[in-house]
Amino acid sequence: MLTPQLEPRSQNDYKDADFPQNSVLAEWLCWLHEMLPDSAHLLLFTINPNQTIKLVSSDPINSPCTEGIKNVVLSCVHRKRAIYVDTMPASAHHLLAIPFQSKSDGAAYIVVTLTKKLNQIQQNTAVKLIHWAATRIHREQMGVTTDSRLKEGSDTQLSQALLASLDQHGTFTSLAFTLVNLLARLCGCVRVSLGAHDGKRLRLVAISGQSKIDDRRLIARQLCALMQETMASRRTIYPCKNNQSTPASQSYYNSQGAHPLLSFVMPGATNSQFVLVLERDGSNPFVDVQAKAIEKSVDTIGALLELSQKNELALHKRVFQTVRCSIAALIGYERWSGKQWLMAIVCTALLLSFFVPVTHRLSANATIEASDRQVLVAAQDGFILSAHARAGELVTKGDLLATLDGQDLELNVEKWRSEKVKNQQEYARALAIHDRSELSRLRADAKRIDAEISLLEQQLQRSEVRAPFDGVLLEGDWTQSLGAPVKTGDVLFEIASAEQYRLILEIDEHDIGYIVPEQQADLRMAALPTTIWQARLTDVIPVANSEKGSSVFRVPAVIDGDASALRPGMEGVGKVSVGKRSFIWVYTHRLFDKMRLIAWKVGLL
Repeated sequence: MLTPQLEPRSQNDYKDADFPQNSVLAEWLCWLHEMLPDSAHLLLFTINPNQTIKLVSSDPINSPCTEGIKNVVLSCVHRKRAIYVDTMPASAHHLLAIPFQSKSDGAAYIVVTLTKKLNQIQQNTAVKLIHWAATRIHREQMGVTTDSRLKEGSDTQLSQALLASLDQHGTFTSLAFTLVNLLARLCGCVRVSLGAHDGKRLRLVAISGQSKIDDRRLIARQLCALMQETMASRRTIYPCKNNQSTPASQSYYNSQGAHPLLSFVMPGATNSQFVLVLERDGSNPFVDVQAKAIEKSVDTIGALLELSQKNELALHKRVFQTVRCSIAALIGYERWSGKQWLMAIVCTALLLSFFVPVTHRLSANATIEASDRQVLVAAQDGFILSAHARAGELVTKGDLLATLDGQDLELNVEKWRSEKVKNQQEYARALAIHDRSELSRLRADAKRIDAEISLLEQQLQRSEVRAPFDGVLLEGDWTQSLGAPVKTGDVLFEIASAEQYRLILEIDEHDIGYIVPEQQADLRMAALPTTIWQARLTDVIPVANSEKGSSVFRVPAVIDGDASALRPGMEGVGKVSVGKRSFIWVYTHRLFDKMRLIAWKVGLL
């Protein structure tokens, strides 16, 4: 059994103090000093509304309160966090100032401890201990004094053991195993088990004498059922006079050695619930007085377990738990089940969807097209002699793109030039003999020969394919097909203007009724998905094109801002903003429109 170790102080103990001591706070500070054996002095300051401080208690009485200590306390008030000072003037002690707030009246306090040198882990342990110890002030101010709480024994051993575990390991699991093992030893139990309920589910945390928990074992499942039953009744003693109301306790009792049971929900925690199950041998059953004493001996340990468990949670889980508890405290539905919360959230979201306006945006396939396009074809039959450009390259006006083999044309030119020389010689001979009829014929032949030579020279010029204007080649790559035959009219290249583009949006016929000129659109291209361009619709062309089993309208648009990264032929997706409608209408109107059309077809409308 637990034995008392702490005696309360009387008012006569404070009659020589330099300030009026508050007996409740002095009792609390004395108890705290027992928890911090390495501290030489403890001082308790209260913070006034005007941010001034006042010393209200100390242990031992008349502990030194120098100006340096007061300056550190004032700095702690302004920073609102714990401060550790290892260079106190004219003192061999190190100083740790820790702010906290009483949950009973909301008063703010600062505990100053003059202690030996502390490392970072020891500092964090002291801060956690004082925040945990602050939960006792409310009970002591309500008249539950330290000695009345310890009639069945002292919780000082528990507190010191938990403090040592926190200092050494600093984890929630280590605290839980320390608690159950120490309770089993002090209370003469054969087994002590601890469970934790976070608002959703209950899990078994620790069993005395075991280093790990296997949830698949029968005893673990039975303990969880027993703890769930205890959460409804708050405390269960088995066997007792009324055994009909505790089926889980009866099942556990009969299958696990017929040990008398005491299970209760640990007080002190706010957001989580911790359940303790104690088992003794059959000759020493629990009575109601013992149950109350054991329950009171761990009345504030639940707060320490909750604090340690919360510190191990991930940041997003801590935020979610805080928000959930705040909402539950605000509307008083903290005992709702998961299905009830889900139903409430779904109903609220459905109700808001009828009234919350969102932007109605239509999706459309987008294509970049050049405003000027021209096809370059072969002027005559021939073969590809050379190629100097390929699709995708930027070219300027007059650049040579490809050359056709013109050897036959050059031979024909030479032949006709020989004919021209022969004609000139015959013309000179006829002129010498004054043969007028021959001169007339030779003049006509000379004109015919000049026409043939001019035609062949033009064909030679057209055998060189050149760019008609500055632009980009969309089609044509003959670098891998030299010597390939081509016929007159075959497409060799397609060139588009490199400076002027136009955006074409393909709007589905079901949505064309929402489209009007000057509407804004957002554009993402498949080649550049991280960039968004802004565009503005121009004219709506009232001509539908059938593509992939549906009818679409080609709506031109103008891109605002710099569009130098875009190239003709790029494709993407555009979103056209056509106004604001309710959330439920935006995502269901297409379905209702189709149903309305079907009803019209079958004659229901």
